[in-house]
Amino acid sequence: MKSHANRPSLCLMLVSAILILIRTTVCLAQTEVVNLAPFVPEPKLTFGKNQLFDLPKTLLFSANPDEIIADAEIWKNQGIDGFIMHGCSGGWYQNVWAIDNEPWTIGDSDLTLQKAKQANEVCQKQGMETFMHISFGKFFDWFNDIEWQQTEHNFRQFAIFARLAGCKGIAIDIEYICDQYFFTWKAYTYDGYTRADLVEAIQSRMRGVARAMYDEFPEMEFLILPELDFRLGTHIQIAWIEEAAQRNAPGGVHFLMGNTYRVCNLRYMFGRAWLDNLFFQKLLSEPARRYWQQHCTLAPGVWPFGHPEYFGHGPELTPEAFRHGLAGSRILGSRYNWIFTGQCKDQLIKRNMDKYLRPEPIEDYIKVMTEKLIVTNKKYLNLAQMFHDMQLRDYSNQLGLEIEVRLTGPDDYGIPELALPGAFDEQTQPAIWEAALDRFCGRDVNLQQRFGTQTHWMVIGPFPNEGADLEGHKTVYPPEREIDLDGEYEGVEGKVSWVEYERNDGFTSIDLRAVFTPSEHVCAYALCYVTVDKKVDATVRLGTNDCGKLWIGSQLVFDYPLEGGASLDDHIIPVTLKKGTTPILLKVCNGELNWGFVFRITDTNGLPLKNARYSVRPKP
Repeated sequence: MKSHANRPSLCLMLVSAILILIRTTVCLAQTEVVNLAPFVPEPKLTFGKNQLFDLPKTLLFSANPDEIIADAEIWKNQGIDGFIMHGCSGGWYQNVWAIDNEPWTIGDSDLTLQKAKQANEVCQKQGMETFMHISFGKFFDWFNDIEWQQTEHNFRQFAIFARLAGCKGIAIDIEYICDQYFFTWKAYTYDGYTRADLVEAIQSRMRGVARAMYDEFPEMEFLILPELDFRLGTHIQIAWIEEAAQRNAPGGVHFLMGNTYRVCNLRYMFGRAWLDNLFFQKLLSEPARRYWQQHCTLAPGVWPFGHPEYFGHGPELTPEAFRHGLAGSRILGSRYNWIFTGQCKDQLIKRNMDKYLRPEPIEDYIKVMTEKLIVTNKKYLNLAQMFHDMQLRDYSNQLGLEIEVRLTGPDDYGIPELALPGAFDEQTQPAIWEAALDRFCGRDVNLQQRFGTQTHWMVIGPFPNEGADLEGHKTVYPPEREIDLDGEYEGVEGKVSWVEYERNDGFTSIDLRAVFTPSEHVCAYALCYVTVDKKVDATVRLGTNDCGKLWIGSQLVFDYPLEGGASLDDHIIPVTLKKGTTPILLKVCNGELNWGFVFRITDTNGLPLKNARYSVRPKP
């Protein structure tokens, strides 16, 4: 299969490094500040009515046509200007004309289209607009030509439906097949194709999808979401922007930011917009970058409440935090901002209040929406106007934040993140950026060799780690009291003993899920030995998923009691290695999901330590 002639030269571009400092050994209090700051409202902000620029339109995610018909006026009175409308398209794999269970009705005779038209007529009377929602609820077969003929046909029909229904455009949410966005997904066999071929196929297929939609609905505004780092899903979004740029689509592409859901601290909200803008512009071709700057926007999203334990989005918002987040999104978004209503939509219009569990009156949340206030501090108003032009600028001085890329196991994909000044190492960031891009583009590289990580260990476990506070981290299990490679101890499911494990597939990290069962709410230990010919000052560079402890010889040099990711150089610990052989013992405790670590020893400049020899026995 050949790709489109004008596909982006994405994988030929090098991401220029952003020079930021790497985290030194982090005490608990510092870590808590870093983790909580995005979820704590910034003090001394002022709020008021907008007088400087047009407010963005606030979209509600999401409502079906019946709900819009019934409630559009209520939502309008509460500050909502439009809807991302679900219930019309199903998933990408469905025939839009069969949603009404009558696939023989096409066009005006289709019952779903009639309902969507009615919803849009109601919205138009209220000065509101809708976007047809399409979700990725089923995996794609990138190399199946016959399937892709049907897939492109389906998207073409979605665009026809949205245009006939009177929608402003289309919103596509790609997150529901996230497993497929990893090169290591189990269905990727690489039988007859390479990782680079996979990247090319994704780009080509998704440009075809965009062409089919634009052919039928050329003036549509295109909403895309969510952020997916250096995972394969970002190739989908890049392909759509490239195709929009190719035809200079007048409606633009507008990126709905999900990483701001629970971020009520304004400088972090602005930081996320800075990061997303930088990230996309680094990956787009030059023509697409110009189109991005001229026609595209960032739309921050806010999620007031619904899932207090939802992974990755922090605590639910109090009314005051919601006020900060929503007011900030109104100055940051130049065309749209949006409210995600998972498990809180009914309550926000005072329905099904028996399911409302927040201590604050629901009227407090409704008031925040209805008042439509913005942040009026001059600093942020000036920054907002700079952000609206989508140019690349360095906002580190204004925001007190930096941008860095983390290379995270077990799949070694890149994650761009915000950090406090001085948190990450400017010496290693260029190499990590380049490695993340190499992985993203499907290049065949051995990152273990590139960074010199230690992937050969003796390991033992699993031991218990019950409780919300990761109690196993505090528990002293036998390997902490003695190193006896012939020892046998009581583990989670019977006796456990030391076994040798080596990961030799070119990845930087150790994936403990590949070694131990069970792999959740457990701990394990890893042991190796390093030998040097003379005393040397060095740095241990370590990332653990989740909490970890590290002993060099008999000395505890690292104690990280929180959840985290196995990211390259996440923590830097200065150490002095004595002449001869020194044991290295690492304890890693897991809560849920991924479990593992990434470990290397470098000189004080971040380069692999010369003449260091590693072994899994006391004598190399």
